[in-house]
Amino acid sequence: MDKIEICNMALSRIGESPIEALSEASEAARKCNQFFEHDRRVVLRRYPWPWATRRVELAAMVDSPQDYLYAYRYPADCCYLRKIYSVAPDGHLMPLPEFVSYQIVSDAGGMIIYTNEPRVIAEYTADIKDAEMFDEQFCEALSWKLASSIAFKLTGNAQIVQMATSEYERLFLYAAADAENEQNVKTPELNTFIAARFV
Repeated sequence: MDKIEICNMALSRIGESPIEALSEASEAARKCNQFFEHDRRVVLRRYPWPWATRRVELAAMVDSPQDYLYAYRYPADCCYLRKIYSVAPDGHLMPLPEFVSYQIVSDAGGMIIYTNEPRVIAEYTADIKDAEMFDEQFCEALSWKLASSIAFKLTGNAQIVQMATSEYERLFLYAAADAENEQNVKTPELNTFIAARFV
């Protein structure tokens, strides 16, 4: 599924005609173009989707902060930092104990991670822009999120906005629950959130 198909799913959900391209001179195309990237990132950040999860060892920066021993540049393609792992001498990953903190700040070059760990791996949700990589249920949820963003401007109907928002929340929960069920992890990110709705 590509970006235009997701936009047309959103438009069809609110009773609007499909578009051929985001560059076309139509209000529907302009609104899809205005909101698509923002909504994509919102839905990405909300859950650790397996197909968007990456682990990368971070290179320490030359300059260290005053209150931490090490500084690491935030991954360039990171949409949401999920975990920081310490790398043991034998190469195994160890989740940081609760008493080991890290802090995210920024400078003129971008975002930085401060910590006292000498070697770390970041696990994060990557800022995936290629819609071909999205799974089908993510596309469903994203299309409803986009529908809720563009509905009022295109239809002027607040009830359609409310319906689209409700459907987005419902489809998001199903997509997140299915993604969680596909994995076998001890501490799922949204365990209590999803359990409250589905257990």
